[in-house]
Amino acid sequence: MELLTSFDATLVFGFVVTFMALNFTPGPAVLKVVGDSITNGIGKTHASMAGVFGANLMYALLAAGGMSALLLSFPVLFETVKWIGVAYLLYLAYGSFKAAFSASLGEAKEQKPASALKLFLTSFAMQGANPKSVLSFGAMLPVFAGEGDGMALRMMALAVFNIALEYPALLFYAYLGTRASKFAVSARSRAAMDAFAGTALAGAAYMISKSTLKTQ
Repeated sequence: MELLTSFDATLVFGFVVTFMALNFTPGPAVLKVVGDSITNGIGKTHASMAGVFGANLMYALLAAGGMSALLLSFPVLFETVKWIGVAYLLYLAYGSFKAAFSASLGEAKEQKPASALKLFLTSFAMQGANPKSVLSFGAMLPVFAGEGDGMALRMMALAVFNIALEYPALLFYAYLGTRASKFAVSARSRAAMDAFAGTALAGAAYMISKSTLKTQ
């Protein structure tokens, strides 16, 4: 109870407005979820969303423990992780484009749905390689938590609260992706959906590659 009363109402309002805007703005996480929902359906895509939430909580823990300052001080260390994530997203995009090409030739080789574990791990790796996650949870979260005793606990409370804010946004985009895939009843439309999924994944890779840890 003491944790709740120690929150600054103005900061909490600013947190909600800021992170709701970030959550609904299409970014790597949104594009990854859209691409996964097209191929795997909205049910399995919850595992992909969980991967995004897991990476966000990881950075919140690092921020609460003061370790995120290390990443911000030595961005070269994070660059390696970032480019590994970019390469893997491009690999996933290649798989979607390959399936689209096969479908366009009438081979009708639809992509096999991924396992829930694979969706979780790929989304965790993608979000973990996103520099904006470091900035959002490593640099911005301490600001909204306020100073003083219990700051680390307030940061974690806000990080958990953000899941409640981010889930509707990702669910909305997953629904759009699933609805779009319902129209893929022919080889041509299936190819279009696979190509769109590949484009979404490639777009996520591009957005991460252009991101930076610089706060200035």
